[in-house]
Amino acid sequence: MMGHAEKTWLFLVTLTFTSVLLAETGHAGWPLTILVALLIGVKGGAVIEHYMEMRFANRRFRRILLLFITVVPMLVLLTHGWGDAVRQLTTLE
Repeated sequence: MMGHAEKTWLFLVTLTFTSVLLAETGHAGWPLTILVALLIGVKGGAVIEHYMEMRFANRRFRRILLLFITVVPMLVLLTHGWGDAVRQLTTLE
């Protein structure tokens, strides 16, 4: 019988293989970018909640990590839509 950790691990592996398959399609449009951002958020949330056991941690630490898994997918969307502007803002030239 599989426990919760094993089910979570299989879920994460499935999402990872899904990400690999999506990357192999060669499409680079908004629908794929949004899906990738969602996968990043879901996978990050699963790791934080289950493996890091943040649901039992200090609220501040948990909020910081939840903010992180919100910001990273937003950055993926930002760089897809406005990559040149982001590059100009972040280069030292």
